[in-house]
Amino acid sequence: MKNKMNYAASKYKHVASIKTSNEQTWYVNINGVSKSKFYTERECAIAVDKLLIGQGKEPVNILTRLNK
Repeated sequence: MKNKMNYAASKYKHVASIKTSNEQTWYVNINGVSKSKFYTERECAIAVDKLLIGQGKEPVNILTRLNK
């Protein structure tokens, strides 16, 4: 019998999870972006913010821009 996978949303934007019977992993949920799995929801949210900053957009989760 195969492991049943459940998909769940996150409290952060563009972050989702896959939960199997053994573990829960987090991944970036943005069209056209394929990133590896993350072990924590926070770690994945920071990766999303870094991707958005790299695209010239404002971060939406944890990171903020410095005002100079």
